[in-house]
Amino acid sequence: MPLLTKPLQISRDEYHLISIQRWFQSLEEDGASIETMPREDVREYHRVAIQHLLSYVWEHNPFYRDRLQMAGYDPETEFQINNLRDVPFLVKDDLRNHYKELVTKKKLAHICKSTGTTGSKPSYIGHTMDELYSYYFAPKYPTLMGGVKNKVVANALPYEMSSSALTFHHEFQHLLNCTILPVGKGGAYSEPEIALQFMKDWEAEILVTTPSYAILLHEQAQALQLDIQNDFTLKHIFLTGEGTSHYFRKRIELLWGCTSTILFGSLEAMLVGLECVEQDGFHLAEGHLYVEIVDEETLEPLEAGQQGEIVVTTLLREGMPLVRYRTGDIGFIEESGCACGVSLPKLCLRGRNIEQIKIESGEFSPFYLENILMQVDGVGNWYRFIVKDRLLKVEVEPFHENIDRELLAEQINSSFEFHINMDCDVEVVEKVLRNPGKVKRVWLEK
Repeated sequence: MPLLTKPLQISRDEYHLISIQRWFQSLEEDGASIETMPREDVREYHRVAIQHLLSYVWEHNPFYRDRLQMAGYDPETEFQINNLRDVPFLVKDDLRNHYKELVTKKKLAHICKSTGTTGSKPSYIGHTMDELYSYYFAPKYPTLMGGVKNKVVANALPYEMSSSALTFHHEFQHLLNCTILPVGKGGAYSEPEIALQFMKDWEAEILVTTPSYAILLHEQAQALQLDIQNDFTLKHIFLTGEGTSHYFRKRIELLWGCTSTILFGSLEAMLVGLECVEQDGFHLAEGHLYVEIVDEETLEPLEAGQQGEIVVTTLLREGMPLVRYRTGDIGFIEESGCACGVSLPKLCLRGRNIEQIKIESGEFSPFYLENILMQVDGVGNWYRFIVKDRLLKVEVEPFHENIDRELLAEQINSSFEFHINMDCDVEVVEKVLRNPGKVKRVWLEK
């Protein structure tokens, strides 16, 4: 069994998250981080952390203890990573129907609710005070996040019920010593024009928001005749909360005149992956999570490079830890190195399994189709994919009013025919239907 270059030792008489937190602090003191740690050391960290996580839920959570007994788990036996495969999966219905049973004996200080876009019942996730202000900040990603330190950050994510805004609020404020502007994402006190004034007055350098809201804020700035180059001081945008293709992200960068990276996470798992300056996949947040990829049908584990469903086990949660949670997201992991210098594997995301677009010529990720669309000159910022009887209709706005709409429709259809071997109905409209809340790009019609 490999030993960590800097051993992580957890004694039975000490709470395991305190030991893990101290271990990460010692790494930082030595000028090291999990970003560049040898892969065998990361695997050993995962083994030790999961072993103590399972021991913790065995002792403090009857729901998990029953599952571990079904898997033949023995807390007295030395744990190996492959043993985790015997533990039953946790699914969304478990979160919806048994959320209180997932709580350990630790007091929850904060509870968030899902946005409700993927099911009729809400999901709830709770956190303890120590998680929010201590354990969760233990792994530091200096290459991926260090450039944000001491910056003025406009947080344009929803603060109501959701975890998104508060998660990044804590992260940037307490870990990176940033000044936070809680501009929110719409609502009675955070309309776009108020948010823009807030950002302008306090010279926001970083914007954290969803791709669609970044577009909406830019359109509002234009309507107010604000000068993006001279009235704002944005240097970087963190995009999160919605999927986005490479070319749609490039449109956002063009509009705002700054760089961007994407942060991938969810209410349930919180941070999963961080994009680096290469903009080519998400470096896994392996200090926080152990990630598996499993076959969507057989649920058997897949090797690096094979596409399947993303399964996460949280390593630094004590209030409502997740063990082998099936996220419903589709992707694959690449173990190869990255030019940015970070050795953490990359997760390549392919969307959610329930959101794949099924048409006559095949099944496609909405991000793939968006990428095709956004490469056509003249395409505006808003569009809809409408699917009926396995046929695809593309509804799109022109980038400006002088566009030849008939020619644009022909070019879009030609591009789709080339890439997906199928004609589609294209309609260039004055304004695409906007939906409130989380943006909806794919519409299924009966």
